[in-house]
Order: sequence, then C-alpha cells, then structure tokens
Amino acid sequence: MGTELTVSSAANQLEMWQAETFDANLIDKEISYGSKLGFTVFRIFLHDLVYFHDPTGFKSRMNTVLNILDKYKMKALFVFFDSENPVTNPTLGQQPKPLPAKCDSVYAYTPNMTILNDPSKHEILKPYIIDVVGTFANDSRVLAWDVYNEPGFSGSDNRNPAQDILLQLVFEWARSANPTQPLTSPVMFNTPALPIQTNNSDVISVHIYTDVAKFEKFIKTCQQYQRPIIVTEFLARGPISSYFSNILPLGKQYNVGMIAWGHVVGKTEWNMPWDSWHNGISYVEYPPTVWFQDIFRQDGEPYLREEAQIVKRLNGCPLGYHSKVNNWTCYNAYDTPKSWADVQAACKSDWSYPVTINNAFENSDVKSNPTNDANANCVVLNSSDGSWSNQDCSTQRCYICSY
Repeated sequence: MGTELTVSSAANQLEMWQAETFDANLIDKEISYGSKLGFTVFRIFLHDLVYFHDPTGFKSRMNTVLNILDKYKMKALFVFFDSENPVTNPTLGQQPKPLPAKCDSVYAYTPNMTILNDPSKHEILKPYIIDVVGTFANDSRVLAWDVYNEPGFSGSDNRNPAQDILLQLVFEWARSANPTQPLTSPVMFNTPALPIQTNNSDVISVHIYTDVAKFEKFIKTCQQYQRPIIVTEFLARGPISSYFSNILPLGKQYNVGMIAWGHVVGKTEWNMPWDSWHNGISYVEYPPTVWFQDIFRQDGEPYLREEAQIVKRLNGCPLGYHSKVNNWTCYNAYDTPKSWADVQAACKSDWSYPVTINNAFENSDVKSNPTNDANANCVVLNSSDGSWSNQDCSTQRCYICSY
C-alpha cells in the first residue's frame, strides 16, 4: 500500500527534482507520514529534462529519495513518461505558478510534445532510460519501473499514435538495461496501447477510479493475464465513490497492490475535483467541503482520521497488532510505561484513541501480540505505589492506544 508522491512544495515534476527546488528534508518529513500508516511504496514521477541538464545530479537526488524511503522501510515505483498534463512543452528553471483552486494545473509533459510528436526524435530519450534503469537495475529499494503513464488516454494528447511508438521503445530500452525489477505501464482497456502494455508488462498495473462494483470488474479483467496486479491509482472521493473504506478492502480481498493518488496537499491541489479544471468551475471563493484526493494536511494530520485508521488496520496495524476479539481493532504497543497524560499525547500523535485494559479478558486480547512480546502491553500503573512498570494488565489497569 502507498500513494503517489509529489512533495507539497512542488507544483510539478521539475520542481520536485530540479536542484534549485529539491527539498530532501521536506521529502523525508512527508514520507514519514506514510510510514505511520504502514505504507510500503511511493509512486514517483520523474522528468527527462532534469536528467539531461545534469545526469549525475539527477541520479544523486534519486538516490537521496531512495535512502529516505529505505529509512522508513519503503520502496519506490518510478514513472518515466507522462503526456496527460496541461503543460505540454515545459522548460527548466522557475516553473509557472499553479492556478488558484485548479487541480494539477501546471503538471508537465515528459517528454515534451515536440519530441513526442516526432518519432524521429524519440531516440534522443534512449540514454536517459538506459542510464537511469541501469544505475538502479539491481537496487532493492526500487520496486518497479512504470515506463509510461496512461499512454493514449484522455488529456491534451488523447490517442496520439506517437505515444504507442514511444511506449514500445521505452519498454525495449528499459529491458535492455537488465533490471531485476519488473516493468509495467498502467492499462486502461480502451486505448490502442493495450496490447503493447500487456505484451511487455511483467506485472499488470491499472488505474481504477470507480465504485465498488466496477472496481471488482476491472480486477477480474486484469486476472486474465495471470500476472501480479498493482492498482497504481485509485481514490476519488465524492460522486465517483472511490474511498479507502470501500475500495481498500477489495484490494486486500483480491491480493492486489494498492497505490492511492495524492499524499500531502500542496501546490498540485489534488484535493480539488477534476471539474475544477475541465469545466472551469472556480472553487476559490467556495472550496469543496470534501477533498477529492490527497490524504494529509501539511502539518502531518490526516485529512480524515477515520481514513487513517482504516488504512492502518488494513495494513496490519503497523504500530502494534490486531485484536484477536475484533479484527477491526488495533492496539499500539510501546516499549516504556506511560501515564494517562502521556498515552493521550501518544494516541493523538498516532491518530488513535486512549483506552484502558482493566481485566483478564481484555488483557488476553491485548496480549495477542503475534511476536509474543511480554512487554508489548507496558502501559501499566502499580496501584500500590503509583509507579509504572512492565506488568501484566490482568490485575492492574493499563493505558494503551487503540484504533
């Protein structure tokens, strides 16, 4: 489970990766939010212009991001090309300011439309793919390579045949670098790119912005290819009805990887609905009451704590362990005893709720820790002298966090 990562200070891929605006500290901070939810992967868009300007520096910054991810026991799914964006011929340097209350208003083509529309220029891009994939070809911090995002689907370059030509080439270039990681490109089922994608993808990736019934139908369609499946985009709150609460359980049921769209709300404004751009509807004065996408506010608070709790439960209770009585309850475990005030602060930080363990039955539930760590339920008050110690909760009150 994971999300797409464009750091909140970046309006597009160039601001994310250019040396002048690359912000490793902020990237670290925002990746850490995902670790609290049990995320294991971030899908991250790259840009060819930044590579060609400074190949060594670009790969060094990629390595920095991979080191941050590894610190939190996560991996990267890198995306090379993307032509479903409003800025068709981006340039290096200072990027255009995002339009107020418009989602994704300055995200950039990669490669630019000039190169994309002229197949004789496609070979220009070959060194970029071979060098980047080759550099990290045996790197366990990279989960997979997404060679082309949604070729021929919607956007300002819908069904451009040049995209299919480039798609085939980028698969070949990436494969020639002998990566140990799988290659993929998200299938959309209604574009000419479909046979190229399914013939070349080691894992089937798919974007599903639908309700439950259609989600299940898409997954069953993907199963025909008899390969692992990753949903590399979902989450569209509101009329589309793609939520964590209804879609994630299906992903778990069908054993598919799940990557939501959007992470920390920022300059991309993915909390604004798609019609904020396409239909010219302005949300400047009256912002929508429901976020369309994105998960976290910039201070690290979840947009909805209830969503955060659902994600943590379905990710196996990353800060603790499941109740054996109720599989929809998790307990957080701590290595040191905590007072009631301390556990209140800890629970607030972990987006959970303070609870007490008062009797042998509740204690038995807490001690269902799969690692059999006797000290896991350590928030215990000694009633005799008021001290704290790692003792059994069956006879003494314990304070612990639950979600």
